[in-house]
Amino acid sequence: MSEENTENVPPLSALERLPALLWPEDSESPDDQIYWLLDGARDPGIVALLERSGLESSCLYSGPLISRLKAAAPWLVKLTPGSPASLDLLRRGWGKAWGIFIEVPAQVSIDQLRRHCKKFLRVRTEDRRVLMFRFYDPRVLGVFLPSCDSAQYQALLGPMKRLVVEQPKGTNWQVFRAGGDA
Repeated sequence: MSEENTENVPPLSALERLPALLWPEDSESPDDQIYWLLDGARDPGIVALLERSGLESSCLYSGPLISRLKAAAPWLVKLTPGSPASLDLLRRGWGKAWGIFIEVPAQVSIDQLRRHCKKFLRVRTEDRRVLMFRFYDPRVLGVFLPSCDSAQYQALLGPMKRLVVEQPKGTNWQVFRAGGDA
């Protein structure tokens, strides 16, 4: 009997491990939903990919949008475990800081999640200026959430059970859970 040599077998990449993280087989809540809040500004082709994918999606911006704004807008897309469209989107966007992954209970609709996320698109500074807050950029959220106090952390998560935030170049991820502290 021969032993398998695993010394020269490369470890699974973060992208290869990602589906198991998003849809764990031993999940206590198998009906939970996974969304990817995509930053259209990261790649002008994201909207076209969403339109061709057939996946349910919703823009965080309201009303009619000119094409350039539509292409740069934040988009919620519902990912389906094992679907070719979801896996293709993951393959194309992982490692490019396209957005953040959100887990919500089954009863939270895409419209409810959209309304919650829209609350954080604009923030007011101490000197009362209103700024756009691109919290859905993993390079922003991965730094922002650990700086939050407990109330801010819980307010941002709201109905979300878990946020998965890509690390630089897609080498790994950070997971932020509801009920916890940043």
